Amino acid sequence: VLGGCLRTGSGVGACKNIAFGLRCIEYAATVGNPSGVNKKGAMMESNDDFPGAMRLYRECYENETKRVNPLLLFNLGYCLVHGDGTDDDDVDVGERMWRDAVEMAPEEGSDEAAWFLYQQYAARDNEDTARVF
Repeated sequence: VLGGCLRTGSGVGACKNIAFGLRCIEYAATVGNPSGVNKKGAMMESNDDFPGAMRLYRECYENETKRVNPLLLFNLGYCLVHGDGTDDDDVDVGERMWRDAVEMAPEEGSDEAAWFLYQQYAARDNEDTARVF
């Protein structure tokens, strides 16, 4: 979080330091910090590097020493459902990750996962299941 604040200048006033903020985010992502992974992935996505973001999310998800969190599950699930950064989009696996994220409520990312699950089921005219989310 500090890296994001330093990078954008949010809440740090004259201490804004883009380069140091980026280094903090990179370090946090490297050690598997959930906020660092998600911030780095979001920056990659904003630069149209969806394959890089997908690799980062998947690496963190598959590494048992790193903490899986709802926002990571939401981001990885989103990539799988929509085929962003991957040739093998898998709606079922992505939706399962969203359901796992919802079960971690009220942590950050669980509300996004619930909303996207609702939209998926509502689009399929499955209102009873959509209401669960």
